[in-house]
Amino acid sequence: MSETVTVLQLNNRVKTLLNHASVRDIWVSGEISGLKKYASGHYYFTLKDEKSSVAAVLFSSYRANMSFEPREGDKVEAFGRVDLYTQSGKYQFVVNAMRHSGIGELYIRFEELKNKLKDEGLFDESRKRKLPRYPRRIGVVTSQSGAVIHDIITTSASRFPADIFLAPSQVQGEGAAKTIVAGIELLDRFGVDIIIVARGGGSLEDLWPFNEEIVARAIAASKTPVVSAVGHETDFTIADFVSDMRAPTPTGAAALILRDRLETVSEVESLMQRASRSLEQKSVSMEERLDNINKRISLQAAIDGLYDKMIHLDEIFDRADRAMDVTFERAHNRVDMAANKMSAGRTEDWIGNKAKSLDDLSARAIRALRNRSESALARYSLASARIMPSSIKADMNAKGMRVDSLLDKVSATVSDRMNVCRTRMIAIGSRPDKAIGSITERSTAHLETASRNLEGLNPLNILSRGYGFITSAEGDVLTSAGSMSKGDRVTIHMRDGSATAEIKDKEMKK
Repeated sequence: MSETVTVLQLNNRVKTLLNHASVRDIWVSGEISGLKKYASGHYYFTLKDEKSSVAAVLFSSYRANMSFEPREGDKVEAFGRVDLYTQSGKYQFVVNAMRHSGIGELYIRFEELKNKLKDEGLFDESRKRKLPRYPRRIGVVTSQSGAVIHDIITTSASRFPADIFLAPSQVQGEGAAKTIVAGIELLDRFGVDIIIVARGGGSLEDLWPFNEEIVARAIAASKTPVVSAVGHETDFTIADFVSDMRAPTPTGAAALILRDRLETVSEVESLMQRASRSLEQKSVSMEERLDNINKRISLQAAIDGLYDKMIHLDEIFDRADRAMDVTFERAHNRVDMAANKMSAGRTEDWIGNKAKSLDDLSARAIRALRNRSESALARYSLASARIMPSSIKADMNAKGMRVDSLLDKVSATVSDRMNVCRTRMIAIGSRPDKAIGSITERSTAHLETASRNLEGLNPLNILSRGYGFITSAEGDVLTSAGSMSKGDRVTIHMRDGSATAEIKDKEMKK
């Protein structure tokens, strides 16, 4: 009867057999693949050639005696022995020393394609597109049965919401590159916001479809931004270099593309608070400016000032009238005195000339005064039509008529007094040239001074600057917020017209 042994006994017997000299202290040449370094400092990898492969381990104590760092794709010659790990029943080649024997075939192909595409500009940052801040439709090219799509969906659930569309593809083995290209092109035509090309970690051979030229060119030709999320953080593929952005892992891709929901809400609330504070500051600033402006250009203050100017104008007219009386009285006295000193025979021609000059002077003074009066009245009419309510306009029209009447009176008085002077001068028959010239010049000066005073004090000069004011539906001027109620309709009068408005709300100053 044959012997029955346990699994452990079997593995121990095999391990004893592996102590044969033929598999101990030998050199094995091959290419490093699937290299992993653990925190302990040990290296686990596969030694392979074109037809076969064997698991290998390099312990940290032996690594300390080596002059180079083992890398993925290195072609090496490893010295060691075959051993069996009895707990799993797997045998491996334990490396005691290692030396370079060249670079692996896949690594050479990787570098050649990388340099070729780089020279064509496919890796340039200038051609890479910015990812949308809030994508709503995300396309994923990966295996439908792997953990990658599950990780992406799980991560996206806690972030800004988006729809996930899967384009199933083969991510390893022969023909995988074509399915990846088909997935990219399908999602690009479908119209998503971002495409993620993803798969989990693996050896250089496992990740090789993402190093194929057709995949790199499909990513570059895509109109939709592409994020590469292939392998682990230490794995790099051609797809990483040509993509618009590289994510360290598929899970990291979802976190990179979709913003955290709570972070977004917090940012929005912060922006709202900033906007509210800014609006409040602007409101306070505008209120202060409006108060200052209101104090400077209050309509009631302007009207009160206008009335003061009108009263002052009446006083000026009265003073001008009295000054004319005094001036002409003095002129008459001086003419009488000059007449007593001169003979009529010597001054007949002179009197005629001076009389004509006096007539011209009188006509010019009256014309000048009349022109100023008409100009002032025209400007008054234009300004009052723009800014004055009906009650104030009626008062201003009355004042304008008063101005017109006073100007007519002054003009008539000037004309009459000039005619009296002329008649008396001719009757007397003599007048000194110097005295007449002085009287004429002084009379003219008094007239021009009075005219300038009238022009400077004329209310039209104030009105022509333009004011805005509010009147009620009945035409009354409103100067206080207390005189208005919610729902009242008012009229806003401006320089070039008026507008009707309704009081929506009001606020009284404290």
